Formats: sequence, structure tokens, C-alpha cells
Amino acid sequence: MGIRMSRELIIQLQGDEITPELGYTFTKKLLSRRKPFTALFAYNDYSAIGAIRAIHETGLRVPEDISVVGFDDIVFAVYSIPPLTTVRQPLQKMGEIAARTLLKQMDGSEPYVSEIAIEPEFIVRGSTARANKERTALHFSGEEKRE
Repeated sequence: MGIRMSRELIIQLQGDEITPELGYTFTKKLLSRRKPFTALFAYNDYSAIGAIRAIHETGLRVPEDISVVGFDDIVFAVYSIPPLTTVRQPLQKMGEIAARTLLKQMDGSEPYVSEIAIEPEFIVRGSTARANKERTALHFSGEEKRE
């Protein structure tokens, strides 16, 4: 789509925690760089929930100032405040296709397949909105946010 990403707006998560703390800590680090951005795509839903808290503590609002998207569509995603927009993986479908493919390969009725593409589903909830670059830029520049 021709969208260029500034390296200053990318953070490689480190650790294997499956808690909101991971997203919280690294979002605080990202926000401390004072580089304006309008959206954050988190590693998973847990880290997205932590990111939302970090954003709120900085005085920004989700989704009015920064949209947040998670990945996995965990059960709690719909209960976060705001409800989390996420990418749902069809895990049951993936498991069924993997098992069926393996069985067919074992009995010789299907040749080896190196890659099987399964489309995820984008679940839009309350943590995303149309980008408001002006409002986010004003906040990061130290000027007062406009309502």
C-alpha cells in the first residue's frame, strides 16, 4: 500500500510473557520517544490491552487519539475498555485442515503441500477509529489537546 514505517515507531518485543505487562512496558517506551502516531498494532490481544492502559496513562485516548489493534481475539477482548479490535485466527479450522492434510499425506492420497493459506478475520470493535493526525500531533508536540 506504499505506507512507510519509521523505524522509531517499531519496537521488537522481548520476553515470552502472556500478560498485558509486555504491551504496557513497550508502549510506554514507544510513547516516551515522542514521535506522533495514530495507530498501534500489538503482538497479541494481551499486549494490546496493556498498550491501551499505557496510552491512557499518558493522557491520550483510545481510539480518539490512537487506535489499537490486537491479534488472536481472546475471550477478554470484547470486555476490555474500549472493546478491542483484533485479528481473529480460525484456530479450529486451522487444526481441522492440518489434521486432514496430514492424514491424506500419510495414506498417500494427497501430495505434500508446503504451505496452506487460511484467511484471518478482522473483528472491528471500539478500540479503532478514523485517524486524527492533528490531535495526536498536537499532544506529542506538548500543545494542549483540542476537544
